[in-house]
Amino acid sequence: MKFNKIFKDELDHCYAIMRLQQGDQDFIVVASEEKKPCYAYDLNNDYQRTVVWPDVGGTMTMVQIPGTLNFLATQRFYPGFNSAACRIVKETFNGTDWDQTIIGDFPYIHRFDILPKADGSGYWYVGCSIANSKKDTDDWTDPGKIWVGEYNDASETVDHLHALDFRLTKNHGYKRMDGYSLITGVQGIFKLVPPTGQQDWQLIQLSDVETSDIYSADINQDGQEEYLTIEGFHGPYLRVSDHNFKTITRSAADTPFGHAIWGGRLGNRDYFIFGWRSGKQNLELITSDQLDAQLIDEQVGPSNVTVYNKEGKTYLLSANREANQVAVYEIISE
Repeated sequence: MKFNKIFKDELDHCYAIMRLQQGDQDFIVVASEEKKPCYAYDLNNDYQRTVVWPDVGGTMTMVQIPGTLNFLATQRFYPGFNSAACRIVKETFNGTDWDQTIIGDFPYIHRFDILPKADGSGYWYVGCSIANSKKDTDDWTDPGKIWVGEYNDASETVDHLHALDFRLTKNHGYKRMDGYSLITGVQGIFKLVPPTGQQDWQLIQLSDVETSDIYSADINQDGQEEYLTIEGFHGPYLRVSDHNFKTITRSAADTPFGHAIWGGRLGNRDYFIFGWRSGKQNLELITSDQLDAQLIDEQVGPSNVTVYNKEGKTYLLSANREANQVAVYEIISE
């Protein structure tokens, strides 16, 4: 597998990323976690850059509103994790750039999502706070919550917002799955199932291993998805587990500040992609359930990565945070 860096741009502390496509319009969006810009790059026009917002930043999560070029994003998640002023905004595409509406204040919300309801009547809202309150950045004595409700796009509000009867310490990971979400923290890995019929929200514990981030892919080609998890808050371990969360292999502690994670099909099989923000700050392709790896890039310290396809080609978008670099790599299967 070859990775050729075909595009790069400078963005200080680049963090949140998203592919934003609707109809024949196609962008990648990258936002900073500091008081810096959010940029959209036009994939149909040689990565022409548009400023979505200039200087607010503090963005941890961005979520496309289905069927539109509009999206929701967190802002003001700073300084560090002491983010009482965090808010969610809606960015509405006007044909040229984006107009902003403030949805509301959502203190300490690190990851959030909107999930289409099964009956097509709207969206569920899920928000995971990294803490409930803090005296300072290193204070974890008041654990976070899992907030749920309903997102109303017409009124641009989150309605019926309430917290589940559960406290989650140091939430970092969130992964939308098919009909449910995976949420991680010190207490382990949890499956969150939205209401169906008479059934309310369900939260089911899948693992009690402290977990920072999670992704799934059939890395060993056995017909079942495996899970790659960053273990411990921001690492330093990697673990591959089977579909029942039984450990296949666990790394030595050589990936400090593990952060970027993705899994899925490249070419004719599944892989994982992983990167960490301290030490070697490498970005790697994981090729087996024994954590064999191929170097993609070094000394870039990626915060988030995603893979997208366009016109028959496959690309890797990486927010290379420690290098202050937005990067796109063309992936060539050999």
